[in-house]
Amino acid sequence: MPKEPEWTIANLLKWTTSYFGSHKVDNPRMTAEILLAHALKTKRIDLYLQFDKPLSQQELSKFKTLIKRRIRHEPVAYITGSREFWSLDLTITKDVLIPRPDTECLVETALPLLPDKKTAPPKHILELGTGSGAIIIALASERPGHLFFASDISVPSADLAKKNAASHRMQHAIHFFCSNWFKALIQKPLFDIILSNPPYIPSGAIHTLAPEIYKFEPLMALDGDHDGLAAIGEIIESADSYLKQGGYLLLEMGYDQTNQVADIADRCGSYEDKEFLKDYAGHHRVVKLKKK
Repeated sequence: MPKEPEWTIANLLKWTTSYFGSHKVDNPRMTAEILLAHALKTKRIDLYLQFDKPLSQQELSKFKTLIKRRIRHEPVAYITGSREFWSLDLTITKDVLIPRPDTECLVETALPLLPDKKTAPPKHILELGTGSGAIIIALASERPGHLFFASDISVPSADLAKKNAASHRMQHAIHFFCSNWFKALIQKPLFDIILSNPPYIPSGAIHTLAPEIYKFEPLMALDGDHDGLAAIGEIIESADSYLKQGGYLLLEMGYDQTNQVADIADRCGSYEDKEFLKDYAGHHRVVKLKKK
């Protein structure tokens, strides 16, 4: 980074945007703004209110460190420790998958199944593999009064999800626990909705993903075994034992897995009314299965 001219916010954003662009960093201007705001402990909008403000050497040094991390393909969410999902600010660590806009399709599919009338009996909802807690917290924020449960095989992930729930004052609305899918549910409680964003990337395709993903995000949240369907198949085959009659299983899946997922559900024989819903890009992203 050049030492001259004086490093005001305006000059620094201009230089960093160009630098990120030359290194093929996605959304170079926005990334520069997010990282600079993080370094200065301020909001992005405030950068524009103090464009001519020069940075101290300490601030420059901190920002330079963030630039180096992003050039090595480390995701912005891991650098800043936060990510927005469903308009909720969530703390993010390297223990969890970074929530993505595509997964909001899972929330949108679940909401119509949850009445918001206070007079309606509360539904029981279970999320498997909650990670940061993004999905279950989004649902609980939209439909208070229902009974929400969420599990993760990873203790650090479950702890992070609890903290995120508490940051939105939902620590008493959601019950978190550790489990490898259904294995901790010995008494087989019955749920109205079970949902999950399980790992569904074929093992051999992991390294074809963006380096931000395969180098940094947790492998167990990505790797769906040789065909990408191991976790999806296990959940579909087991969930009927934990669903009420007429209850729903909602799963995020790969855009090209529609036929395979339909075959798994058909072989299981416990579901009806299969429906595949598309994400914002027009790709099939969520399967909705109703227990017979």
